[in-house]
Amino acid sequence: MENIKNLSETTVEATLPHELYATTTTKSFHYFINVLSQIIEKHGAEVLNELNRVE
Repeated sequence: MENIKNLSETTVEATLPHELYATTTTKSFHYFINVLSQIIEKHGAEVLNELNRVE
């Protein structure tokens, strides 16, 4: 029981956004984003046209 921290009810412990971003900046993440953006650049207009025809 001595090891438990006493926090007020208004205290929130959360990971800050920049800390979350820092953990996801790996080489594989950047590679994935680059490949995904290339796919969107190549096929994005075609996909949007298909979606517009469905409506």
